[in-house]
Amino acid sequence: MMNKFIFTISTIGLLFAVSCKKNENSNITPPRDVTEVRNENNQSIETFLKTHTYTFSATTAISETVTFATTSSTTASIFNDSKLKRLELDVYDANNTLVRHTLYYLILQEGTGTTTTIADSVYVNYKGQLLDLSVFDETTTQSTSNWIDLIGNIVTNKPSGTIRGFREGVAQLRASATGLTNNSDGTLNAPTDGGVGVFFIPSGLGYFNNSQAKIPAYSPLIFTVRLIATRRADHDHDGKPSINEIVRNEYGVVTYPDCDANKDTSYLPDYLDADCK
Repeated sequence: MMNKFIFTISTIGLLFAVSCKKNENSNITPPRDVTEVRNENNQSIETFLKTHTYTFSATTAISETVTFATTSSTTASIFNDSKLKRLELDVYDANNTLVRHTLYYLILQEGTGTTTTIADSVYVNYKGQLLDLSVFDETTTQSTSNWIDLIGNIVTNKPSGTIRGFREGVAQLRASATGLTNNSDGTLNAPTDGGVGVFFIPSGLGYFNNSQAKIPAYSPLIFTVRLIATRRADHDHDGKPSINEIVRNEYGVVTYPDCDANKDTSYLPDYLDADCK
Protein backbone atom coordinates (compact mmCIF):
# COMPACT_ATOMS: atom_id res chain seq x y z
CA MET A 1 0.00 0.00 0.00
CA MET A 2 1.36 3.44 -0.79
CA ASN A 3 0.59 6.95 -1.94
CA LYS A 4 -2.87 6.88 -0.39
CA PHE A 5 -2.64 9.29 2.51
CA ILE A 6 0.04 11.84 1.62
CA PHE A 7 -1.97 13.63 -1.05
CA THR A 8 -3.87 16.75 -0.18
CA ILE A 9 -7.40 17.33 -1.42
CA SER A 10 -7.72 20.86 -0.22
CA THR A 11 -6.23 23.71 1.73
CA ILE A 12 -7.57 24.58 5.16
CA GLY A 13 -9.09 27.71 3.69
CA LEU A 14 -11.11 25.68 1.21
CA LEU A 15 -12.16 23.25 3.90
CA PHE A 16 -13.50 26.16 5.90
CA ALA A 17 -15.36 27.53 2.90
CA VAL A 18 -17.00 24.21 2.14
CA SER A 19 -17.78 23.23 5.70
CA CYS A 20 -19.37 26.52 6.66
CA LYS A 21 -22.12 26.41 4.05
CA LYS A 22 -24.70 25.55 6.69
CA ASN A 23 -27.63 26.49 4.51
CA GLU A 24 -26.72 23.76 2.06
CA ASN A 25 -26.19 21.03 4.65
CA SER A 26 -27.09 21.67 8.27
CA ASN A 27 -25.44 18.40 9.31
CA ILE A 28 -21.94 19.63 8.47
CA THR A 29 -19.91 20.54 11.54
CA PRO A 30 -17.77 23.67 11.01
CA PRO A 31 -14.02 23.14 11.45
CA ARG A 32 -12.49 23.96 14.80
CA ASP A 33 -10.43 27.07 15.45
CA VAL A 34 -7.01 26.74 13.81
CA THR A 35 -5.09 28.30 16.71
CA GLU A 36 -6.80 26.06 19.25
CA VAL A 37 -6.01 22.93 17.24
CA ARG A 38 -2.44 24.15 16.64
CA ASN A 39 -1.87 24.49 20.38
CA GLU A 40 -3.34 21.04 21.12
CA ASN A 41 -1.32 19.38 18.36
CA ASN A 42 1.89 21.07 19.43
CA GLN A 43 1.41 19.88 22.99
CA SER A 44 0.71 16.32 21.81
CA ILE A 45 3.74 16.28 19.53
CA GLU A 46 6.05 17.68 22.21
CA THR A 47 4.76 15.12 24.72
CA PHE A 48 5.59 12.36 22.22
CA LEU A 49 9.06 13.81 21.63
CA LYS A 50 9.74 14.04 25.38
CA THR A 51 8.60 10.48 26.10
CA HIS A 52 10.07 8.59 23.15
CA THR A 53 13.42 7.67 21.72
CA TYR A 54 14.25 6.10 18.35
CA THR A 55 16.55 3.64 16.64
CA PHE A 56 17.79 4.27 13.09
CA SER A 57 18.94 1.52 10.75
CA ALA A 58 20.13 2.15 7.20
CA THR A 59 18.03 -0.61 5.67
CA THR A 60 16.10 -0.69 2.42
CA ALA A 61 12.89 -1.65 4.22
CA ILE A 62 11.28 1.64 5.22
CA SER A 63 9.15 -0.16 7.81
CA GLU A 64 12.36 -1.01 9.69
CA THR A 65 14.35 2.18 9.08
CA VAL A 66 13.18 4.03 12.19
CA THR A 67 11.57 2.45 15.23
CA PHE A 68 10.30 4.31 18.29
CA ALA A 69 10.26 3.27 21.94
CA THR A 70 9.32 4.96 25.18
CA THR A 71 12.19 6.52 27.08
CA SER A 72 13.78 4.93 30.13
CA SER A 73 16.23 6.09 32.78
CA THR A 74 19.10 5.24 30.44
CA THR A 75 17.81 6.71 27.18
CA ALA A 76 17.56 10.31 26.04
CA SER A 77 14.33 11.58 24.55
CA ILE A 78 13.93 12.78 20.99
CA PHE A 79 13.18 16.25 22.38
CA ASN A 80 16.74 16.44 23.76
CA ASP A 81 18.37 15.04 20.64
CA SER A 82 20.70 17.52 18.93
CA LYS A 83 19.40 16.31 15.57
CA LEU A 84 15.89 17.60 16.30
CA LYS A 85 15.16 20.71 14.23
CA ARG A 86 12.06 22.80 13.65
CA LEU A 87 10.41 24.59 10.75
CA GLU A 88 8.07 27.50 11.41
CA LEU A 89 5.26 27.54 8.83
CA ASP A 90 2.21 29.79 8.50
CA VAL A 91 -1.34 28.57 7.88
CA TYR A 92 -4.38 30.73 7.07
CA ASP A 93 -7.39 30.37 9.33
CA ALA A 94 -11.07 31.06 8.57
CA ASN A 95 -10.53 34.80 9.08
CA ASN A 96 -7.62 34.86 6.63
CA THR A 97 -5.24 35.34 9.55
CA LEU A 98 -1.89 33.60 9.52
CA VAL A 99 -1.33 31.11 12.34
CA ARG A 100 2.24 29.92 12.83
CA HIS A 101 2.79 26.17 13.14
CA THR A 102 5.88 24.22 14.19
CA LEU A 103 7.03 21.20 12.22
CA TYR A 104 9.62 19.25 14.22
CA TYR A 105 11.93 16.99 12.25
CA LEU A 106 15.00 14.77 12.40
CA ILE A 107 17.49 14.41 9.57
CA LEU A 108 19.02 11.00 10.24
CA GLN A 109 20.90 10.72 6.96
CA GLU A 110 21.79 13.75 4.87
CA GLY A 111 21.76 12.07 1.48
CA THR A 112 24.58 12.14 -1.03
CA GLY A 113 22.89 13.60 -4.09
CA THR A 114 20.72 16.45 -5.35
CA THR A 115 18.86 18.88 -3.12
CA THR A 116 15.08 19.05 -3.41
CA THR A 117 12.45 21.80 -3.56
CA ILE A 118 8.75 21.83 -2.70
CA ALA A 119 7.89 21.98 -6.42
CA ASP A 120 9.85 18.92 -7.52
CA SER A 121 8.95 15.36 -8.40
CA VAL A 122 10.51 12.83 -6.05
CA TYR A 123 10.95 9.09 -5.71
CA VAL A 124 10.47 8.18 -2.07
CA ASN A 125 9.92 5.35 0.34
CA TYR A 126 7.89 6.39 3.35
CA LYS A 127 5.96 5.23 6.40
CA GLY A 128 3.09 7.22 7.91
CA GLN A 129 2.08 6.84 11.57
CA LEU A 130 -0.14 8.46 14.15
CA LEU A 131 1.25 9.48 17.54
CA ASP A 132 0.07 6.14 18.96
CA LEU A 133 2.51 4.61 16.42
CA SER A 134 -0.19 2.85 14.42
CA VAL A 135 0.80 2.73 10.75
CA PHE A 136 -1.73 4.19 8.33
CA ASP A 137 0.33 3.90 5.15
CA GLU A 138 3.74 2.83 3.86
CA THR A 139 5.53 1.89 0.68
CA THR A 140 6.16 -1.82 0.42
CA THR A 141 7.63 -2.17 -3.09
CA GLN A 142 9.90 -0.32 -5.50
CA SER A 143 7.96 0.81 -8.57
CA THR A 144 7.33 3.85 -10.75
CA SER A 145 4.29 4.65 -8.60
CA ASN A 146 6.73 5.79 -5.90
CA TRP A 147 7.30 8.95 -7.96
CA ILE A 148 5.32 11.81 -6.43
CA ASP A 149 4.62 15.33 -7.70
CA LEU A 150 5.05 17.34 -4.50
CA ILE A 151 3.12 20.46 -5.52
CA GLY A 152 0.76 18.95 -8.08
CA ASN A 153 -1.66 20.91 -10.26
CA ILE A 154 -3.50 23.47 -8.13
CA VAL A 155 -6.02 24.18 -10.90
CA THR A 156 -7.27 20.70 -11.78
CA ASN A 157 -5.94 18.93 -8.67
CA LYS A 158 -4.89 16.11 -11.02
CA PRO A 159 -2.40 15.05 -9.93
CA SER A 160 -2.86 16.58 -6.55
CA GLY A 161 0.15 17.69 -4.57
CA THR A 162 1.04 16.31 -1.18
CA ILE A 163 0.07 17.77 2.17
CA ARG A 164 2.22 20.78 3.08
CA GLY A 165 4.03 19.11 5.94
CA PHE A 166 5.14 16.24 3.71
CA ARG A 167 6.53 18.38 0.89
CA GLU A 168 8.20 20.85 3.28
CA GLY A 169 9.81 17.90 5.03
CA VAL A 170 11.04 16.19 1.87
CA ALA A 171 12.55 19.51 0.76
CA GLN A 172 14.96 19.25 3.70
CA LEU A 173 16.52 16.10 2.23
CA ARG A 174 19.05 15.25 -0.45
CA ALA A 175 18.49 12.39 -2.85
CA SER A 176 20.77 9.42 -3.43
CA ALA A 177 23.86 10.01 -5.59
CA THR A 178 23.62 6.40 -6.73
CA GLY A 179 20.07 6.59 -8.02
CA LEU A 180 17.65 3.88 -8.98
CA THR A 181 18.86 0.84 -10.88
CA ASN A 182 16.95 -1.78 -12.83
CA ASN A 183 17.09 -5.42 -11.82
CA SER A 184 17.18 -8.16 -14.43
CA ASP A 185 13.57 -9.07 -13.66
CA GLY A 186 12.40 -5.54 -14.46
CA THR A 187 11.95 -4.42 -10.87
CA LEU A 188 13.68 -1.38 -9.42
CA ASN A 189 16.48 -1.41 -6.89
CA ALA A 190 16.61 1.47 -4.42
CA PRO A 191 19.96 2.44 -2.87
CA THR A 192 20.33 3.29 0.82
CA ASP A 193 22.40 6.48 0.49
CA GLY A 194 19.43 8.81 0.03
CA GLY A 195 18.40 11.29 2.70
CA VAL A 196 16.33 9.95 5.58
CA GLY A 197 14.16 12.16 7.75
CA VAL A 198 11.37 11.88 10.30
CA PHE A 199 8.75 14.63 10.27
CA PHE A 200 6.24 15.37 13.04
CA ILE A 201 3.40 17.17 11.30
CA PRO A 202 0.58 19.08 13.04
CA SER A 203 -2.83 18.67 11.43
CA GLY A 204 -2.79 22.27 10.16
CA LEU A 205 -0.02 21.14 7.80
CA GLY A 206 -1.82 17.86 7.13
CA TYR A 207 -5.51 17.07 6.82
CA PHE A 208 -6.89 19.26 9.64
CA ASN A 209 -10.64 18.44 9.95
CA ASN A 210 -10.72 16.12 6.94
CA SER A 211 -10.60 12.61 8.42
CA GLN A 212 -9.26 9.70 6.38
CA ALA A 213 -9.93 5.98 6.69
CA LYS A 214 -7.18 5.51 9.28
CA ILE A 215 -6.58 9.14 10.26
CA PRO A 216 -9.03 10.85 12.63
CA ALA A 217 -9.71 14.54 12.12
CA TYR A 218 -7.17 16.93 13.65
CA SER A 219 -4.54 14.20 13.99
CA PRO A 220 -0.82 15.01 14.03
CA LEU A 221 1.16 12.72 11.73
CA ILE A 222 4.63 11.16 11.75
CA PHE A 223 6.30 10.46 8.41
CA THR A 224 9.57 8.59 8.02
CA VAL A 225 10.88 9.29 4.53
CA ARG A 226 13.81 8.10 2.46
CA LEU A 227 14.41 10.31 -0.60
CA ILE A 228 15.92 8.24 -3.38
CA ALA A 229 15.66 10.48 -6.45
CA THR A 230 14.48 13.95 -7.35
CA ARG A 231 13.65 15.69 -10.62
CA ARG A 232 13.50 19.45 -10.98
CA ALA A 233 9.91 19.66 -12.21
CA ASP A 234 8.80 21.84 -15.12
CA HIS A 235 5.03 21.43 -15.06
CA ASP A 236 4.30 23.50 -18.18
CA HIS A 237 7.37 22.37 -20.15
CA ASP A 238 8.47 25.94 -20.84
CA GLY A 239 12.10 25.33 -19.94
CA LYS A 240 11.81 27.11 -16.59
CA PRO A 241 11.73 25.03 -13.39
CA SER A 242 8.43 25.27 -11.56
CA ILE A 243 10.20 26.33 -8.36
CA ASN A 244 11.21 29.51 -10.20
CA GLU A 245 7.61 30.24 -11.19
CA ILE A 246 6.11 30.19 -7.70
CA VAL A 247 6.88 32.35 -4.68
CA ARG A 248 7.45 30.83 -1.23
CA ASN A 249 8.02 33.19 1.68
CA GLU A 250 10.19 32.42 4.71
CA TYR A 251 7.27 30.81 6.53
CA GLY A 252 6.26 28.50 3.71
CA VAL A 253 3.28 30.44 2.33
CA VAL A 254 3.23 29.86 -1.43
CA THR A 255 1.72 32.27 -3.94
CA TYR A 256 1.28 31.54 -7.62
CA PRO A 257 2.01 34.46 -9.97
CA ASP A 258 -0.08 34.72 -13.14
CA CYS A 259 1.52 36.75 -15.92
CA ASP A 260 -1.81 36.81 -17.81
CA ALA A 261 -3.92 37.90 -14.86
CA ASN A 262 -5.05 41.09 -16.61
CA LYS A 263 -5.73 39.35 -19.92
CA ASP A 264 -7.40 36.04 -19.15
CA THR A 265 -10.74 35.41 -17.49
CA SER A 266 -9.57 32.00 -16.31
CA TYR A 267 -6.82 31.59 -13.73
CA LEU A 268 -3.70 29.72 -14.81
CA PRO A 269 -0.58 30.30 -12.72
CA ASP A 270 2.79 30.77 -14.38
CA TYR A 271 4.10 27.34 -13.43
CA LEU A 272 1.24 25.75 -15.42
CA ASP A 273 1.22 28.27 -18.30
CA ALA A 274 3.83 27.73 -21.01
CA ASP A 275 3.25 31.28 -22.28
CA CYS A 276 4.53 32.71 -18.99
CA LYS A 277 8.30 32.54 -18.74
